[in-house]
Amino acid sequence: MKSNMKRYTEKEYKKDELLAIIASNLELDATRKKQMETAYKAVNDVLSSDEEFFKGYEITVYPQGSMLIGTTIKPLPGKEFDLDIVLHVESSYLNHTPSEIYNALYRVLSNHDTYKPLLKKKSRCVRIDYNSDFHMDILPGCIITINNSRLMIPEDERRLSWSRTNPKGYAEWFKEIAERNKNSFLLQERYNLITEAKIETEDLPADVYLKTPLQRTVQIVKRYRDLFYQDKDTSKTPAVSSVVLTTLLAQSHDGGLSIQNALKNAILKLRNLSDGYKLRKEKFAVYNPVDNHEDKNKRENFTDSWEAKHYESFISFVEDLEKKVFAFLNNEIDPTIYKDLFGNGFYKENVQTYIKLEERLKGNPQLEKLLSGNAFTDSSGNINTSTGVQNGRHGFYAES
Repeated sequence: MKSNMKRYTEKEYKKDELLAIIASNLELDATRKKQMETAYKAVNDVLSSDEEFFKGYEITVYPQGSMLIGTTIKPLPGKEFDLDIVLHVESSYLNHTPSEIYNALYRVLSNHDTYKPLLKKKSRCVRIDYNSDFHMDILPGCIITINNSRLMIPEDERRLSWSRTNPKGYAEWFKEIAERNKNSFLLQERYNLITEAKIETEDLPADVYLKTPLQRTVQIVKRYRDLFYQDKDTSKTPAVSSVVLTTLLAQSHDGGLSIQNALKNAILKLRNLSDGYKLRKEKFAVYNPVDNHEDKNKRENFTDSWEAKHYESFISFVEDLEKKVFAFLNNEIDPTIYKDLFGNGFYKENVQTYIKLEERLKGNPQLEKLLSGNAFTDSSGNINTSTGVQNGRHGFYAES
């Protein structure tokens, strides 16, 4: 296996691996994800069986946001996970009014014994509050054109006009950026090495090596966002929304190979916007990157409701995030620095997992052969020192 990667120092590599382990443990577990999948599929079945409005249309219920792009994080203790769902109605918005589609959704659910006591009307969506650790916001939308994922959704709480959105298109946009240079990611190549050397990793989080640097960066920044605002009055200091953060972080991503690189670029992008408002009162807008309406005023703007307090809140958050991220990147593992950025959970578990893995890697003779460049892989896939195809030298532990 030949490496095209730049040579990383041991410190750089280890920090990236630790960040991946941390982010993996921040993610929603498989049980929760399955529970949520079951919940929105059940809603789909109920709506599909409606004998009045939805009977004549093909409908689909699917997740949007973090569930769709793989950037979920666990809610802080006492908080709920916000599961965002789209009700995609395969009928032109020209045949309906926003109120009609919204009211049909609410009617069906309010007539169902399971959902009736759990329903709440929100401005654009209908919420099902499961009174556990998550609630589901269902956003109804009608198609703009056939065979296209773009939708029209209710504009606001009055539901008198339509607004554009494209959840699936957004996910494709994010994925394309996230997976640039995928085969050369620092952790992807490390995963390949571990697989070749047949090192046991059963006690690692299942996807520790499989997420992209951009996905991990979004998870890390959102986690700190939750910590930063948890004790604040968000009516005065509004929290920066996930879609704004995710969009800005994706736009900042240059296809770098490590989580650390992605984080640094993210901070630079956020800080430039923050300083623009702080120093020159330059307001910025964050548009849906897949909404290319010729009239800019009609594009979906994720910051359309921002006032001065939102920009001031953004400045405070970015300045604090920058301090915490660089303290973590520039220092050895320290419980205080860790907790400042990630909170109290999983510190001991993350570090122990990391140390165990390092011990296995350093003590594995096959991996040492791969790293030194003196290894061959034979036709059966076995690593040896004499026959087969020679593996290129890997620079994980080389000097910078």
